Amino acid sequence: MILQFSLILLGILLRVAGYHFDLSSFYNQKFEYVTPFTSFDNLIEAVHLMSHGTSPYGGSHFHLPPIYLWLFRWVDQDSYSNWGLRIIFILIDLICCLLLFLIIKQTLLQQKNKVLKQKLERILPVAISSIYFLNPFTITSCLVYCMGNFTRLFILLSIYFAMNANLVLSTFVLSLAAYTEVTPALLIIPMILYCIKQRSQLFKSKLNINKNQEKEKEQKQKEEKEEKQKKVKKNQKQKKEKKTKQNNNKEKQQNNSKIYLQWFFGLFLFFFWWALLLILSQLMFNSNITNIKTLTNDPNFFQHFFSNSHYFTFLKHTYYFLLNITDLTPNIGLYWYLLTETFVVFRQFLVFTLQFINVIGLIPLTLRFHSYPLFLLAITTSSITILKAYPTLADFPFLFCLLVMQPKLLENTRYRTFFIRGFQVVIGLLSPFYKIWIQDGTGNANYLFGISLSFSFAEILVLMEMIRSAMIVITNEKDKKKEKNSKPYYISTPNKKLHSKKDK
Repeated sequence: MILQFSLILLGILLRVAGYHFDLSSFYNQKFEYVTPFTSFDNLIEAVHLMSHGTSPYGGSHFHLPPIYLWLFRWVDQDSYSNWGLRIIFILIDLICCLLLFLIIKQTLLQQKNKVLKQKLERILPVAISSIYFLNPFTITSCLVYCMGNFTRLFILLSIYFAMNANLVLSTFVLSLAAYTEVTPALLIIPMILYCIKQRSQLFKSKLNINKNQEKEKEQKQKEEKEEKQKKVKKNQKQKKEKKTKQNNNKEKQQNNSKIYLQWFFGLFLFFFWWALLLILSQLMFNSNITNIKTLTNDPNFFQHFFSNSHYFTFLKHTYYFLLNITDLTPNIGLYWYLLTETFVVFRQFLVFTLQFINVIGLIPLTLRFHSYPLFLLAITTSSITILKAYPTLADFPFLFCLLVMQPKLLENTRYRTFFIRGFQVVIGLLSPFYKIWIQDGTGNANYLFGISLSFSFAEILVLMEMIRSAMIVITNEKDKKKEKNSKPYYISTPNKKLHSKKDK
Protein backbone atom coordinates (compact mmCIF):
# COMPACT_ATOMS: atom_id res chain seq x y z
CA MET A 1 0.00 0.00 0.00
CA ILE A 2 2.88 2.41 0.74
CA LEU A 3 4.42 1.76 -2.69
CA GLN A 4 1.08 2.26 -4.45
CA PHE A 5 0.37 5.49 -2.52
CA SER A 6 3.84 6.86 -3.33
CA LEU A 7 3.43 6.08 -7.05
CA ILE A 8 0.03 7.80 -7.14
CA LEU A 9 1.49 10.83 -5.37
CA LEU A 10 4.37 10.93 -7.86
CA GLY A 11 1.94 10.86 -10.80
CA ILE A 12 -0.12 13.72 -9.32
CA LEU A 13 3.03 15.76 -8.67
CA LEU A 14 4.20 15.28 -12.28
CA ARG A 15 0.85 16.56 -13.57
CA VAL A 16 0.85 19.52 -11.18
CA ALA A 17 4.44 20.37 -12.24
CA GLY A 18 3.41 20.22 -15.90
CA TYR A 19 0.54 22.64 -15.25
CA HIS A 20 2.80 24.93 -13.20
CA PHE A 21 5.44 25.22 -15.95
CA ASP A 22 2.68 25.75 -18.58
CA LEU A 23 3.52 22.67 -20.65
CA SER A 24 -0.12 22.45 -21.80
CA SER A 25 0.38 25.42 -24.19
CA PHE A 26 3.42 23.63 -25.69
CA TYR A 27 1.79 20.19 -26.12
CA ASN A 28 -1.53 21.69 -27.25
CA GLN A 29 0.01 22.24 -30.70
CA LYS A 30 1.28 18.66 -31.06
CA PHE A 31 -0.66 16.51 -33.53
CA GLU A 32 0.15 13.31 -31.55
CA TYR A 33 -2.17 14.37 -28.70
CA VAL A 34 -4.67 16.77 -30.30
CA THR A 35 -7.18 15.71 -32.98
CA PRO A 36 -10.30 17.43 -34.38
CA PHE A 37 -12.44 15.20 -32.15
CA THR A 38 -10.50 15.41 -28.85
CA SER A 39 -9.35 19.04 -29.02
CA PHE A 40 -10.24 21.18 -26.01
CA ASP A 41 -9.86 24.42 -28.00
CA ASN A 42 -12.75 23.35 -30.21
CA LEU A 43 -14.93 22.90 -27.10
CA ILE A 44 -14.03 26.43 -25.86
CA GLU A 45 -14.98 27.84 -29.27
CA ALA A 46 -18.29 25.91 -29.26
CA VAL A 47 -19.18 27.22 -25.77
CA HIS A 48 -18.36 30.76 -26.93
CA LEU A 49 -20.66 30.38 -29.96
CA MET A 50 -23.47 28.93 -27.83
CA SER A 51 -23.24 31.80 -25.32
CA HIS A 52 -23.74 34.29 -28.18
CA GLY A 53 -26.88 32.46 -29.41
CA THR A 54 -25.37 30.77 -32.47
CA SER A 55 -25.19 27.03 -33.07
CA PRO A 56 -21.99 25.39 -31.74
CA TYR A 57 -22.03 23.05 -34.74
CA GLY A 58 -22.19 25.93 -37.23
CA GLY A 59 -18.53 25.61 -38.12
CA SER A 60 -16.54 22.47 -38.76
CA HIS A 61 -14.57 22.36 -35.50
CA PHE A 62 -16.66 20.97 -32.64
CA HIS A 63 -17.82 17.33 -32.92
CA LEU A 64 -18.61 16.16 -29.37
CA PRO A 65 -22.22 15.44 -28.27
CA PRO A 66 -24.25 18.26 -26.66
CA ILE A 67 -24.09 16.95 -23.07
CA TYR A 68 -20.38 17.87 -22.99
CA LEU A 69 -21.36 21.43 -23.91
CA TRP A 70 -23.73 21.51 -20.95
CA LEU A 71 -21.10 20.04 -18.58
CA PHE A 72 -18.36 22.47 -19.68
CA ARG A 73 -20.57 25.52 -20.25
CA TRP A 74 -18.49 27.47 -17.68
CA VAL A 75 -15.29 27.11 -19.79
CA ASP A 76 -13.71 30.13 -21.50
CA GLN A 77 -10.38 31.10 -23.10
CA ASP A 78 -8.71 31.64 -19.68
CA SER A 79 -9.71 28.16 -18.45
CA TYR A 80 -6.29 26.62 -19.19
CA SER A 81 -5.08 28.20 -15.95
CA ASN A 82 -8.22 27.12 -14.02
CA TRP A 83 -7.33 24.64 -11.26
CA GLY A 84 -10.86 23.28 -11.11
CA LEU A 85 -10.55 21.96 -14.67
CA ARG A 86 -7.08 20.62 -13.93
CA ILE A 87 -8.33 18.68 -10.89
CA ILE A 88 -11.13 17.11 -12.99
CA PHE A 89 -8.67 15.68 -15.53
CA ILE A 90 -6.22 14.55 -12.82
CA LEU A 91 -9.10 12.72 -11.08
CA ILE A 92 -10.08 11.00 -14.36
CA ASP A 93 -6.56 9.57 -14.72
CA LEU A 94 -6.46 8.60 -11.04
CA ILE A 95 -9.80 6.74 -11.26
CA CYS A 96 -8.56 4.89 -14.38
CA CYS A 97 -5.42 3.86 -12.47
CA LEU A 98 -7.45 2.56 -9.50
CA LEU A 99 -9.87 0.70 -11.78
CA LEU A 100 -6.98 -1.06 -13.53
CA PHE A 101 -5.58 -2.04 -10.13
CA LEU A 102 -8.93 -3.51 -8.97
CA ILE A 103 -9.63 -5.33 -12.26
CA ILE A 104 -6.21 -7.02 -12.31
CA LYS A 105 -6.47 -7.94 -8.64
CA GLN A 106 -9.83 -9.65 -9.18
CA THR A 107 -8.54 -11.54 -12.24
CA LEU A 108 -5.64 -12.87 -10.19
CA LEU A 109 -8.03 -14.11 -7.47
CA GLN A 110 -9.62 -16.41 -10.06
CA GLN A 111 -6.30 -18.19 -10.74
CA LYS A 112 -5.98 -21.75 -9.44
CA ASN A 113 -2.19 -21.80 -9.02
CA LYS A 114 -1.63 -20.50 -5.45
CA VAL A 115 2.15 -20.00 -5.76
CA LEU A 116 1.77 -17.82 -8.87
CA LYS A 117 -1.12 -15.98 -7.27
CA GLN A 118 0.91 -14.95 -4.23
CA LYS A 119 3.82 -13.74 -6.39
CA LEU A 120 1.73 -11.80 -8.90
CA GLU A 121 -0.66 -10.21 -6.39
CA ARG A 122 2.18 -8.10 -5.02
CA ILE A 123 3.74 -7.04 -8.33
CA LEU A 124 1.32 -7.12 -11.29
CA PRO A 125 -1.58 -4.83 -10.21
CA VAL A 126 0.78 -2.11 -8.95
CA ALA A 127 3.05 -2.44 -12.01
CA ILE A 128 0.32 -2.13 -14.65
CA SER A 129 -1.58 0.67 -12.88
CA SER A 130 1.68 2.63 -12.45
CA ILE A 131 2.59 2.03 -16.13
CA TYR A 132 -0.68 3.73 -17.07
CA PHE A 133 -0.58 6.52 -14.47
CA LEU A 134 3.13 7.40 -14.81
CA ASN A 135 3.26 7.06 -18.59
CA PRO A 136 4.36 10.29 -20.34
CA PHE A 137 1.60 9.87 -22.96
CA THR A 138 -1.19 9.78 -20.34
CA ILE A 139 0.40 12.72 -18.49
CA THR A 140 0.50 14.82 -21.69
CA SER A 141 -3.11 13.90 -22.51
CA CYS A 142 -4.04 15.19 -19.05
CA LEU A 143 -2.06 18.41 -19.60
CA VAL A 144 -3.73 18.96 -22.99
CA TYR A 145 -7.25 18.26 -21.56
CA CYS A 146 -7.81 15.45 -24.06
CA MET A 147 -11.53 14.60 -24.27
CA GLY A 148 -10.67 11.00 -25.17
CA ASN A 149 -9.91 10.40 -21.47
CA PHE A 150 -13.67 10.21 -20.85
CA THR A 151 -14.11 7.24 -23.20
CA ARG A 152 -11.22 5.38 -21.57
CA LEU A 153 -12.75 6.01 -18.15
CA PHE A 154 -16.17 4.74 -19.27
CA ILE A 155 -14.72 1.56 -20.82
CA LEU A 156 -12.78 0.70 -17.64
CA LEU A 157 -15.84 1.40 -15.48
CA SER A 158 -17.99 -0.87 -17.64
CA ILE A 159 -15.40 -3.69 -17.36
CA TYR A 160 -15.31 -3.24 -13.57
CA PHE A 161 -19.11 -3.39 -13.24
CA ALA A 162 -19.25 -6.40 -15.56
CA MET A 163 -16.65 -8.13 -13.36
CA ASN A 164 -18.99 -7.60 -10.40
CA ALA A 165 -21.89 -9.05 -12.50
CA ASN A 166 -23.79 -5.73 -12.53
CA LEU A 167 -25.42 -5.70 -15.95
CA VAL A 168 -27.42 -2.49 -15.46
CA LEU A 169 -24.48 -0.25 -14.53
CA SER A 170 -22.09 -1.82 -17.04
CA THR A 171 -24.51 -1.22 -19.93
CA PHE A 172 -25.19 2.33 -18.72
CA VAL A 173 -21.48 3.25 -18.57
CA LEU A 174 -20.83 1.56 -21.92
CA SER A 175 -23.68 3.58 -23.45
CA LEU A 176 -21.87 6.72 -22.22
CA ALA A 177 -18.73 5.55 -24.04
CA ALA A 178 -20.78 4.84 -27.18
CA TYR A 179 -22.46 8.24 -26.79
CA THR A 180 -19.13 10.08 -26.98
CA GLU A 181 -17.72 7.84 -29.75
CA VAL A 182 -19.73 5.36 -31.81
CA THR A 183 -17.15 2.54 -31.99
CA PRO A 184 -17.33 1.39 -28.30
CA ALA A 185 -20.86 0.14 -29.07
CA LEU A 186 -19.19 -3.03 -30.44
CA LEU A 187 -18.09 -3.89 -26.88
CA ILE A 188 -21.65 -4.75 -25.85
CA ILE A 189 -21.33 -8.38 -27.04
CA PRO A 190 -18.20 -9.29 -25.00
CA MET A 191 -19.53 -7.21 -22.07
CA ILE A 192 -22.75 -9.24 -21.84
CA LEU A 193 -20.75 -12.48 -22.17
CA TYR A 194 -18.53 -11.37 -19.30
CA CYS A 195 -21.54 -10.47 -17.12
CA ILE A 196 -23.14 -13.88 -17.74
CA LYS A 197 -19.90 -15.70 -16.89
CA GLN A 198 -19.35 -13.73 -13.68
CA ARG A 199 -22.95 -14.34 -12.59
CA SER A 200 -22.60 -18.07 -13.12
CA GLN A 201 -19.35 -18.12 -11.14
CA LEU A 202 -20.91 -16.19 -8.27
CA PHE A 203 -23.87 -18.57 -8.27
CA LYS A 204 -21.54 -21.60 -8.24
CA SER A 205 -19.47 -20.20 -5.36
CA LYS A 206 -22.63 -19.65 -3.31
CA LEU A 207 -23.79 -23.18 -4.08
CA ASN A 208 -20.42 -24.62 -3.03
CA ILE A 209 -20.62 -22.84 0.34
CA ASN A 210 -24.12 -24.16 0.93
CA LYS A 211 -23.12 -27.66 -0.19
CA ASN A 212 -20.22 -27.82 2.26
CA GLN A 213 -22.55 -26.94 5.10
CA GLU A 214 -25.13 -29.47 4.00
CA LYS A 215 -22.58 -32.26 3.53
CA GLU A 216 -21.67 -32.21 7.22
CA LYS A 217 -25.31 -32.70 8.14
CA GLU A 218 -25.90 -35.35 5.50
CA GLN A 219 -22.94 -37.50 6.54
CA LYS A 220 -24.57 -38.31 9.85
CA GLN A 221 -27.87 -39.06 8.19
CA LYS A 222 -26.24 -41.25 5.53
CA GLU A 223 -24.61 -43.50 8.12
CA GLU A 224 -28.03 -44.24 9.62
CA LYS A 225 -29.70 -44.77 6.26
CA GLU A 226 -27.01 -46.97 4.68
CA GLU A 227 -28.47 -50.12 6.22
CA LYS A 228 -31.94 -49.29 4.92
CA GLN A 229 -30.73 -48.42 1.40
CA LYS A 230 -29.16 -51.85 0.92
CA LYS A 231 -32.61 -53.42 0.87
CA VAL A 232 -33.79 -51.24 -2.01
CA LYS A 233 -34.49 -53.14 -5.24
CA LYS A 234 -32.85 -52.69 -8.65
CA ASN A 235 -36.07 -51.46 -10.24
CA GLN A 236 -36.17 -48.45 -7.99
CA LYS A 237 -32.62 -47.54 -9.01
CA GLN A 238 -33.56 -47.61 -12.68
CA LYS A 239 -36.52 -45.34 -12.03
CA LYS A 240 -34.30 -42.88 -10.21
CA GLU A 241 -31.81 -42.82 -13.09
CA LYS A 242 -34.58 -41.99 -15.52
CA LYS A 243 -35.84 -39.18 -13.27
CA THR A 244 -32.36 -37.70 -12.91
CA LYS A 245 -31.92 -37.68 -16.70
CA GLN A 246 -35.24 -35.90 -17.12
CA ASN A 247 -34.34 -33.36 -14.43
CA ASN A 248 -30.96 -32.68 -16.05
CA ASN A 249 -32.61 -32.02 -19.40
CA LYS A 250 -35.07 -29.63 -17.75
CA GLU A 251 -32.27 -27.79 -15.97
CA LYS A 252 -30.37 -27.37 -19.26
CA GLN A 253 -33.44 -25.94 -20.95
CA GLN A 254 -34.03 -23.55 -18.04
CA ASN A 255 -30.38 -22.40 -18.11
CA ASN A 256 -30.55 -21.77 -21.86
CA SER A 257 -33.74 -19.74 -21.46
CA LYS A 258 -32.10 -17.70 -18.67
CA ILE A 259 -29.07 -16.96 -20.88
CA TYR A 260 -31.34 -15.80 -23.73
CA LEU A 261 -33.20 -13.54 -21.32
CA GLN A 262 -29.94 -12.04 -20.07
CA TRP A 263 -28.84 -11.38 -23.65
CA PHE A 264 -32.14 -9.69 -24.49
CA PHE A 265 -32.14 -7.70 -21.24
CA GLY A 266 -28.53 -6.52 -21.75
CA LEU A 267 -29.07 -5.40 -25.35
CA PHE A 268 -32.36 -3.71 -24.43
CA LEU A 269 -30.72 -1.83 -21.54
CA PHE A 270 -27.77 -0.67 -23.66
CA PHE A 271 -29.92 0.73 -26.47
CA PHE A 272 -32.39 2.18 -23.96
CA TRP A 273 -29.64 4.15 -22.15
CA TRP A 274 -28.18 5.28 -25.46
CA ALA A 275 -31.57 6.47 -26.77
CA LEU A 276 -32.23 8.26 -23.48
CA LEU A 277 -28.91 10.10 -23.74
CA LEU A 278 -29.73 11.14 -27.32
CA ILE A 279 -33.13 12.48 -26.25
CA LEU A 280 -31.49 14.42 -23.39
CA SER A 281 -28.97 15.88 -25.81
CA GLN A 282 -31.79 16.88 -28.15
CA LEU A 283 -33.44 18.70 -25.25
CA MET A 284 -30.19 20.46 -24.37
CA PHE A 285 -29.16 21.35 -27.90
CA ASN A 286 -31.22 24.06 -29.50
CA SER A 287 -29.99 27.02 -31.48
CA ASN A 288 -32.77 29.32 -30.20
CA ILE A 289 -33.54 28.03 -26.66
CA THR A 290 -30.61 27.29 -24.32
CA ASN A 291 -32.52 26.73 -21.09
CA ILE A 292 -34.37 23.45 -20.49
CA LYS A 293 -36.99 25.03 -18.21
CA THR A 294 -38.16 27.44 -20.92
CA LEU A 295 -38.24 24.52 -23.38
CA THR A 296 -40.49 22.40 -21.12
CA ASN A 297 -42.85 25.36 -20.44
CA ASP A 298 -43.29 25.91 -24.17
CA PRO A 299 -46.94 25.09 -25.22
CA ASN A 300 -45.76 23.86 -28.65
CA PHE A 301 -43.13 21.63 -27.05
CA PHE A 302 -43.72 18.43 -29.05
CA GLN A 303 -44.09 20.27 -32.35
CA HIS A 304 -40.85 22.12 -31.71
CA PHE A 305 -39.07 18.96 -30.56
CA PHE A 306 -40.02 16.86 -33.57
CA SER A 307 -39.85 19.59 -36.19
CA ASN A 308 -37.68 18.96 -39.21
CA SER A 309 -35.34 21.88 -38.48
CA HIS A 310 -34.43 20.72 -34.94
CA TYR A 311 -34.76 16.93 -35.14
CA PHE A 312 -31.39 15.51 -33.98
CA THR A 313 -29.33 17.78 -36.24
CA PHE A 314 -26.28 17.32 -33.99
CA LEU A 315 -25.94 13.69 -35.17
CA LYS A 316 -24.64 14.90 -38.52
CA HIS A 317 -21.83 16.82 -36.82
CA THR A 318 -20.94 14.09 -34.27
CA TYR A 319 -21.55 10.48 -35.35
CA TYR A 320 -21.68 11.11 -39.08
CA PHE A 321 -18.42 13.08 -38.79
CA LEU A 322 -16.70 10.11 -37.10
CA LEU A 323 -18.09 7.49 -39.46
CA ASN A 324 -17.65 9.46 -42.69
CA ILE A 325 -14.18 10.85 -41.71
CA THR A 326 -14.80 14.29 -43.19
CA ASP A 327 -11.85 16.08 -41.52
CA LEU A 328 -8.56 14.87 -43.03
CA THR A 329 -6.04 16.68 -40.85
CA PRO A 330 -2.85 14.59 -40.38
CA ASN A 331 -2.71 12.37 -37.28
CA ILE A 332 -1.17 9.09 -36.10
CA GLY A 333 -3.83 7.05 -37.94
CA LEU A 334 -3.93 5.89 -41.53
CA TYR A 335 -7.33 6.99 -42.82
CA TRP A 336 -6.42 10.62 -43.54
CA TYR A 337 -3.79 9.61 -46.12
CA LEU A 338 -5.84 6.84 -47.73
CA LEU A 339 -8.86 9.10 -48.22
CA THR A 340 -6.81 11.97 -49.65
CA GLU A 341 -5.24 9.66 -52.25
CA THR A 342 -8.50 8.01 -53.38
CA PHE A 343 -10.83 9.31 -56.06
CA VAL A 344 -14.13 10.92 -54.99
CA VAL A 345 -16.12 8.17 -56.73
CA PHE A 346 -14.59 5.42 -54.56
CA ARG A 347 -14.52 7.41 -51.29
CA GLN A 348 -17.78 6.09 -49.78
CA PHE A 349 -16.86 2.51 -50.61
CA LEU A 350 -13.45 2.89 -48.93
CA VAL A 351 -14.98 4.55 -45.85
CA PHE A 352 -17.52 1.72 -45.54
CA THR A 353 -14.82 -0.97 -45.76
CA LEU A 354 -12.54 0.80 -43.26
CA GLN A 355 -15.32 1.25 -40.70
CA PHE A 356 -16.65 -2.28 -41.24
CA ILE A 357 -13.32 -4.01 -40.40
CA ASN A 358 -14.05 -4.02 -36.64
CA VAL A 359 -17.53 -5.48 -37.18
CA ILE A 360 -16.19 -8.28 -39.40
CA GLY A 361 -13.37 -9.07 -36.99
CA LEU A 362 -15.70 -9.27 -34.00
CA ILE A 363 -17.62 -12.31 -35.36
CA PRO A 364 -14.75 -14.87 -35.53
CA LEU A 365 -13.22 -13.54 -32.30
CA THR A 366 -16.46 -14.07 -30.35
CA LEU A 367 -16.86 -17.57 -31.80
CA ARG A 368 -13.32 -18.49 -30.72
CA PHE A 369 -12.99 -16.68 -27.38
CA HIS A 370 -16.60 -16.71 -26.12
CA SER A 371 -15.52 -18.72 -23.04
CA TYR A 372 -12.80 -16.10 -22.29
CA PRO A 373 -14.79 -12.83 -22.34
CA LEU A 374 -12.21 -10.67 -20.53
CA PHE A 375 -9.60 -11.43 -23.17
CA LEU A 376 -12.25 -10.83 -25.85
CA LEU A 377 -12.92 -7.40 -24.33
CA ALA A 378 -9.20 -6.60 -24.41
CA ILE A 379 -8.88 -7.64 -28.08
CA THR A 380 -11.95 -5.71 -29.25
CA THR A 381 -10.96 -2.52 -27.40
CA SER A 382 -7.42 -2.73 -28.76
CA SER A 383 -8.66 -3.28 -32.33
CA ILE A 384 -11.05 -0.32 -31.98
CA THR A 385 -8.25 1.94 -30.69
CA ILE A 386 -5.82 0.85 -33.45
CA LEU A 387 -8.35 1.32 -36.26
CA LYS A 388 -9.69 4.68 -35.05
CA ALA A 389 -10.16 7.53 -37.49
CA TYR A 390 -8.58 10.02 -35.05
CA PRO A 391 -6.18 8.19 -32.68
CA THR A 392 -3.72 9.72 -30.21
CA LEU A 393 -0.60 8.52 -28.41
CA ALA A 394 -2.60 8.39 -25.16
CA ASP A 395 -4.45 5.34 -26.56
CA PHE A 396 -1.22 3.32 -26.67
CA PRO A 397 -0.66 2.80 -22.86
CA PHE A 398 -4.38 2.06 -22.46
CA LEU A 399 -4.11 -0.65 -25.14
CA PHE A 400 -0.96 -2.10 -23.55
CA CYS A 401 -2.48 -2.29 -20.04
CA LEU A 402 -5.59 -4.08 -21.31
CA LEU A 403 -3.59 -6.73 -23.16
CA VAL A 404 -1.22 -7.39 -20.23
CA MET A 405 -4.01 -7.91 -17.67
CA GLN A 406 -3.77 -11.73 -17.86
CA PRO A 407 -0.31 -13.01 -16.81
CA LYS A 408 -0.68 -16.40 -18.53
CA LEU A 409 -0.46 -14.77 -21.95
CA LEU A 410 2.89 -13.10 -21.24
CA GLU A 411 4.65 -16.45 -20.80
CA ASN A 412 4.09 -17.48 -24.44
CA THR A 413 4.78 -14.13 -26.13
CA ARG A 414 7.76 -13.75 -28.47
CA TYR A 415 9.91 -10.87 -29.78
CA ARG A 416 9.50 -8.72 -26.64
CA THR A 417 12.74 -6.76 -27.10
CA PHE A 418 11.97 -6.27 -30.81
CA PHE A 419 8.58 -4.71 -30.01
CA ILE A 420 9.99 -2.45 -27.26
CA ARG A 421 12.82 -1.14 -29.46
CA GLY A 422 10.52 -0.79 -32.46
CA PHE A 423 7.99 1.34 -30.56
CA GLN A 424 10.78 3.54 -29.18
CA VAL A 425 12.12 4.24 -32.68
CA VAL A 426 8.71 4.79 -34.31
CA ILE A 427 7.34 7.10 -31.59
CA GLY A 428 10.58 9.07 -31.60
CA LEU A 429 10.34 9.69 -35.36
CA LEU A 430 6.70 10.86 -35.45
CA SER A 431 7.25 14.52 -34.53
CA PRO A 432 10.47 15.02 -36.65
CA PHE A 433 8.77 13.70 -39.79
CA TYR A 434 5.74 15.93 -39.14
CA LYS A 435 8.07 18.93 -38.77
CA ILE A 436 9.95 18.05 -41.99
CA TRP A 437 6.69 17.99 -43.94
CA ILE A 438 4.48 20.71 -42.39
CA GLN A 439 6.86 23.28 -40.84
CA ASP A 440 10.07 23.02 -42.89
CA GLY A 441 8.44 21.99 -46.18
CA THR A 442 11.40 19.83 -47.18
CA GLY A 443 9.44 16.55 -47.17
CA ASN A 444 6.01 15.31 -48.21
CA ALA A 445 3.03 13.38 -46.78
CA ASN A 446 4.71 10.01 -47.40
CA TYR A 447 7.16 10.70 -44.56
CA LEU A 448 4.42 10.93 -41.93
CA PHE A 449 2.29 8.21 -43.48
CA GLY A 450 5.22 5.76 -43.57
CA ILE A 451 6.05 6.22 -39.88
CA SER A 452 2.38 6.12 -38.81
CA LEU A 453 1.92 2.96 -40.89
CA SER A 454 4.86 1.31 -39.14
CA PHE A 455 3.44 2.37 -35.73
CA SER A 456 0.00 0.86 -36.41
CA PHE A 457 1.62 -2.22 -37.97
CA ALA A 458 3.65 -2.76 -34.76
CA GLU A 459 0.45 -2.46 -32.70
CA ILE A 460 -1.28 -5.06 -34.90
CA LEU A 461 1.72 -7.41 -34.54
CA VAL A 462 1.48 -7.15 -30.73
CA LEU A 463 -2.25 -7.93 -30.92
CA MET A 464 -1.61 -10.95 -33.16
CA GLU A 465 1.07 -12.22 -30.79
CA MET A 466 -1.31 -11.97 -27.83
CA ILE A 467 -3.98 -13.90 -29.78
CA ARG A 468 -1.40 -16.59 -30.58
CA SER A 469 -0.40 -16.92 -26.91
CA ALA A 470 -4.08 -17.10 -25.92
CA MET A 471 -4.62 -19.94 -28.40
CA ILE A 472 -1.67 -21.84 -26.85
CA VAL A 473 -3.12 -21.38 -23.33
CA ILE A 474 -6.55 -22.61 -24.47
CA THR A 475 -5.13 -25.74 -26.13
CA ASN A 476 -3.05 -26.54 -23.02
CA GLU A 477 -6.11 -26.23 -20.80
CA LYS A 478 -8.10 -28.55 -23.09
CA ASP A 479 -5.32 -31.14 -23.05
CA LYS A 480 -5.23 -31.07 -19.24
CA LYS A 481 -9.00 -31.60 -19.06
CA LYS A 482 -8.75 -34.56 -21.44
CA GLU A 483 -6.03 -36.14 -19.32
CA LYS A 484 -8.15 -35.79 -16.19
CA ASN A 485 -11.29 -37.18 -17.79
CA SER A 486 -9.58 -40.07 -19.58
CA LYS A 487 -9.42 -43.33 -17.60
CA PRO A 488 -6.13 -45.29 -17.34
CA TYR A 489 -5.91 -48.18 -19.75
CA TYR A 490 -4.68 -51.50 -18.37
CA ILE A 491 -3.75 -54.50 -20.55
CA SER A 492 -5.75 -57.47 -19.28
CA THR A 493 -3.93 -60.79 -19.44
CA PRO A 494 -5.72 -64.10 -18.78
CA ASN A 495 -4.67 -65.98 -15.66
CA LYS A 496 -2.88 -69.04 -16.95
CA LYS A 497 -1.26 -71.60 -14.74
CA LEU A 498 2.24 -72.40 -15.75
CA HIS A 499 2.81 -76.19 -15.75
CA SER A 500 6.23 -77.61 -15.35
CA LYS A 501 7.52 -80.60 -17.27
CA LYS A 502 7.36 -82.76 -14.17
CA ASP A 503 3.58 -82.21 -13.83
CA LYS A 504 3.15 -83.29 -17.42
